[in-house]
Amino acid sequence: MFGGVLSCGLTHTAVCPLDIVKCKMQVFPEKYKGLVPGIRTVLAEEGAMGLTLGWAPTAIGYSMQGLCKFGFYEFFKDFYMNLAGEDNAAKYKGLIWLSGSASAEFFC
Repeated sequence: MFGGVLSCGLTHTAVCPLDIVKCKMQVFPEKYKGLVPGIRTVLAEEGAMGLTLGWAPTAIGYSMQGLCKFGFYEFFKDFYMNLAGEDNAAKYKGLIWLSGSASAEFFC
């Protein structure tokens, strides 16, 4: 579950500055001509804090999703393997893992 927090929460939060500049490029295409010039413009006009817009909700939301997704995956994978029995669990391992993953995503 902690791995889910790190892999989802940190990675999505890390790309927030790119999303900020992308959105500004879509709204103000004459002012924000590209990614690197856009980052420079945001830094010049708003400072470094201008690139942190939306970090907190993104970090919290995606961390919770990663926590649940990784945790539920392990739960459902074990549940389905036990439900299938030892022989069938080995025989249908890929299908069980797929089902565990789909179940985890459904609940997340």
